[in-house]
Amino acid sequence: MDTTVKINSKTYQLQRYPKTFDKSLRAWSNAELLVLDYITDKNIEHVHLFNDRFGVWNCALQNKKVTTVWTYASQQTAIRQNLKLNNFSTEVDFKTPLDDLQHVEVALIKIPKSLELFELFLQQIHKASHEETVVVCGFMTKYFSSSFIKVAEQYFEEITQSKAWKKARLLILKAPKKEIQKKNLINTIQWKDKALQQYYGVFSSGNVDIGTQFFLESLVVKPEELRVLDLASGNGIIAYEVAKKNQQAEVTLLDDFNLAIESSKINLEGNKTEFLCDDSLENIKENSFDLVVSNPPFHFEHENNIEVALKLFTGVENCLKNDGRFLLVANSHLNYSTHLIKLFTSVSVLQQNKKFQIIECIKKR
Repeated sequence: MDTTVKINSKTYQLQRYPKTFDKSLRAWSNAELLVLDYITDKNIEHVHLFNDRFGVWNCALQNKKVTTVWTYASQQTAIRQNLKLNNFSTEVDFKTPLDDLQHVEVALIKIPKSLELFELFLQQIHKASHEETVVVCGFMTKYFSSSFIKVAEQYFEEITQSKAWKKARLLILKAPKKEIQKKNLINTIQWKDKALQQYYGVFSSGNVDIGTQFFLESLVVKPEELRVLDLASGNGIIAYEVAKKNQQAEVTLLDDFNLAIESSKINLEGNKTEFLCDDSLENIKENSFDLVVSNPPFHFEHENNIEVALKLFTGVENCLKNDGRFLLVANSHLNYSTHLIKLFTSVSVLQQNKKFQIIECIKKR
């Protein structure tokens, strides 16, 4: 795996977090390098970074005043680890996509997979923009759609596209529009008698995804399952159903994505709940939960990778009480059972259809 990159005659060490055994994956893309090349000779004092997933921009722009808009807890960890690896200060000015930015001179965006998240970024920038604000967006050409240009046109008058370099291109946005129709940037999804709300960019924006629906159709929460963890909780729909089925239950929601956690706070307001934005279970005490429920992700931007889910499964085994249950729904082709039987005493498929399996794991010591 390549962990060394040269930028403007300086060499940096960059590692992915979470770690991966896939040697084809790097902690940077050519799109991010092309963005850096574009701004090299520009007189910039303060730069705002969006979707700097592993910290290549934070490292390369150490001589600037940098504000980093973070979306994932794992992203914060990755940035700090790579700053430390290169002997830079790990003090980072972090903001969330819901925070107001005071004044944006130059913003750099690695265009995310989610068109909605891209729009949320642009609206956040636009609120803090002035007539000289410039936004430099990098993308790999195979992942680009003209829809991203249509969204940008809602916020900026001037949009230009660069020539391709190593299968990467840039969108340069200038002249923020003076009059725009600001959106709430929250989707409403109807689920039975509940109108769920979730911020732009959170998984499955149009409806409750079919895997979760399949899971909820047969979900049973036992009366004695009073401490419950919803792992990779998204907008909180599974936790919401758990709370309905056992009103005595105390539910903890954990997700790597800060906008997912903020969405679930809206949907479970008033319930006995705890919300954690984290990418692992390392900060949760052993033997804490009677039940863990999950629709674990295996898509990360444009990558398919089960390594993160497998690490989470180890954490689940650690935080479950003796005789505790782990219920999850997963695409059948992922074959999670072969990994789970190494961790749990009992692993069985409770339900399945052509696409999904509902798996129950029991912990005994």
